[in-house]
Amino acid sequence: MVAALTDGTLPLAVTMAIGGLDAGVLNPILTTVVHEHVPEELRSRVSGVTTAGCEPAMPLGGLDAGLPADRAGLTAALLTLGGVYLLTRLSSLVFPSWRAMDVSGAGPGRPSGATRKRTPHPSAS
Repeated sequence: MVAALTDGTLPLAVTMAIGGLDAGVLNPILTTVVHEHVPEELRSRVSGVTTAGCEPAMPLGGLDAGLPADRAGLTAALLTLGGVYLLTRLSSLVFPSWRAMDVSGAGPGRPSGATRKRTPHPSAS
């Protein structure tokens, strides 16, 4: 959206830096949620399916953005796709399933608020 609404590169660079920091914080949180909610015997499968689904889809984002930019113009495409992304990010405020991530150890087969015994990593000693 910033790219559509500004002419200079400084606002875009600042936005990209903030977005990069925001995305950099997200991966450890997602990994923690997977470790807390997915049973240990299924973690490698869940992580493998997640990676197998996400990694090949990444280059498609640039290709998918090209068609609207070609048809509607760059500014309209940036505003539209930025709006869709913003709504996607705000969906965590609407759907209660996102709030379950705040409960440590909550997951399938375990009561809400239940915590599992944490064992230290072998290299921690």
